[in-house]
Amino acid sequence: MNSSINRRELFNKAIAGLLGGALGWLPVEIASHGHNLTERISSFDAAMSYASMAILSGLIGGFILAVGAQQIEWTTTTRNNLIRGFIVCLLLALPADYVSNYVFSVMLSAGGWSLGHAGSSFFLFLGRVFSWVIMGASLGAGVGLATLSIPNIAKGALGGFIGGFAGGFLFDPINQITGGGFWSRLIGLSLIGFFIGLFIGLVQELTKMAWLTVEQGRLRGRQFRIEGARATLGRAEENPIGLFGDPGVQQRHAVIERHGSDFAIKSLAVQEGTFVNGHRVESADLRDGDRIKVGGYELMFHLRQGAASSATAAGRVSGATLGAAAPAPGQSAHRGVPALEDSSGQVFPLRPDGATRLGRALDNDIVVNHSSVSRHHAEITAAGGHFELKDLGSQNGTFVDNRQITTSPLADGAAIRIGQAPFIFRA
Repeated sequence: MNSSINRRELFNKAIAGLLGGALGWLPVEIASHGHNLTERISSFDAAMSYASMAILSGLIGGFILAVGAQQIEWTTTTRNNLIRGFIVCLLLALPADYVSNYVFSVMLSAGGWSLGHAGSSFFLFLGRVFSWVIMGASLGAGVGLATLSIPNIAKGALGGFIGGFAGGFLFDPINQITGGGFWSRLIGLSLIGFFIGLFIGLVQELTKMAWLTVEQGRLRGRQFRIEGARATLGRAEENPIGLFGDPGVQQRHAVIERHGSDFAIKSLAVQEGTFVNGHRVESADLRDGDRIKVGGYELMFHLRQGAASSATAAGRVSGATLGAAAPAPGQSAHRGVPALEDSSGQVFPLRPDGATRLGRALDNDIVVNHSSVSRHHAEITAAGGHFELKDLGSQNGTFVDNRQITTSPLADGAAIRIGQAPFIFRA
């Protein structure tokens, strides 16, 4: 497996969870101080207990989400993530705490615990573990939900489940070692936050499909997971892939889009451009090991082994922007023969006495394997030594020198774009 665990992010998430648990200990301590399991508590005390546990969950979730960008600094994104994580996890904690308390009460009753009577310590231990597993899974799901990525909900819930189990398992042993009270709750709740953060990060790392590593630039060594359907790259703080400190990087420089198990990059930078394997691209399918250059940054694209890319299966040429197919049988590229040239340098001769069709379908003269290209997108017709480009009612349009056209004559060197697939016309 070519994936490497991002230890920096794991460490940050674990420490963030620990700090959230330590801060969340304070309201829990205030609400639970002076109470024990064998006495009846008032409605007010019960409400305070629910509120304090919700605050604890909100702090752990908010802190874990705040370091999702792998940076320990106060920014607008950090603040927004902290607030969103706190609110989502706090709200989810209320029903989860009710369920976990019910499970805890059932386990205590099964162990002989009642008002004024202590029961089996083993059932107390089991009750603690089960209740914290429920809270941990809820908290982890909240962290995943707050990232606004649906797959992260299941990943977060699994990580929280494992973290809650670890924390709940250690809570009572710590209680016995420290003699109970203040230290057991502080250490126990802090460790619960630590394990939840650690295992949420670990599950996300082990299940990631694609990611970028910074090979050159200010953030060299940084790793960015690609999550969701779209991930933008740029200098602006709100980008999931933030490339800071380089004036050659635009605010929103490029975007990586996911279609099933396939990934493609689309340039949003008009002047500076985006480069894949040394070739300037408007749009390009990505495969494992591709090198992306954005301003002074160079990044390597990684795809987890087993995640097959249809771009590779389609015979994508290294550095080709759009996986255009090889010339039709019997054709070859010769100097002086009118042709189209894609951004990787591959040449596609045009019919000198008829129409050359371009599109995604295999019956075209030039097959362009890209999602932005229609099945029968456009055609180039030769007449009297002149060539004309015609759009065939495509969905994403046909362009000449950045101007959308229906029909247009072609001059030598004209920049043609079929959907997002760029070509140069060579007369």
